Amino acid sequence: MLDTNFTPRTFPPVPTTAPLQPKRWTASKIYANIVLVVLGLFFVTPMVWLVAASLDKQASWQLKAPELTLSNFAEAMQFDYMRALGNSLLLSLIASAVATVAAFFAAYSFSRHHIPWKGPILLTILFLSGVPITILIVPIYKMFSYMDWLSIMPTALLLGVTSLPFEIYMIKNSIDAIPLDLEESAMIEKAGTVAVLWRIILPLTMPGIASAAILGFVNAWGSFLVPVVLISDFSEQPSPVRMYGFMNSVQIHYGAIAAYSILYSLPVVALYLLMSKSFRNGFVLGGAVK
Repeated sequence: MLDTNFTPRTFPPVPTTAPLQPKRWTASKIYANIVLVVLGLFFVTPMVWLVAASLDKQASWQLKAPELTLSNFAEAMQFDYMRALGNSLLLSLIASAVATVAAFFAAYSFSRHHIPWKGPILLTILFLSGVPITILIVPIYKMFSYMDWLSIMPTALLLGVTSLPFEIYMIKNSIDAIPLDLEESAMIEKAGTVAVLWRIILPLTMPGIASAAILGFVNAWGSFLVPVVLISDFSEQPSPVRMYGFMNSVQIHYGAIAAYSILYSLPVVALYLLMSKSFRNGFVLGGAVK
């Protein structure tokens, strides 16, 4: 028999999301934002001066509205300064390539193989990464002079060696993140060490290798003391040394310095943009492990 006195059951209303409360500005937040704005101005102001002075006909060390002209870039793009820019590019590419290739093989050995005294060796490498090359510049100069190596190629190799310790640590951390199962599976399929390095380790460590390569490139790109001491031929000097040509005892060409500094920064920016895809992709290991 049907119950005619049935009453439907009621449920409590589903609570809705509370309206967003406006952010409250406390004294600590205001102070933190003021500090961030001040620090930001310290970084932004030199960049604004660099752009303004490069386009200013009467550029000085002061930040002011420029009298627009392109003569500063015309002066900065003279043959001698462009050749110095090419020398910097050659110096940095060789140093970065030498350091990155050597660091990759060394990092793989430290990550995957049993090496006696591995811990102390890694600590020594880490210590060497913090030792500035400038404290050894005098004995290195004596050695290079005795060997007749005061030119751009031996100097590039030396700059590559100086960035090698830190690059080993960066690439080793990338290799440590790769599961060992991938290599074991490849070896079961009769893959040799070269095939494992080329087809598995190298593609998966590209973000770390790209970071290490940029580090080695920038380390050589901004070097001043090492080239000025170890390169005897003035025509082989890189851009940081040739930039002093805009300064003399009479005046300083601020506009030309600013224009040349912008040209000098373009290769590093281009290198980062080329490598940014590797940074965005990161480590994609999930599908590989499956």
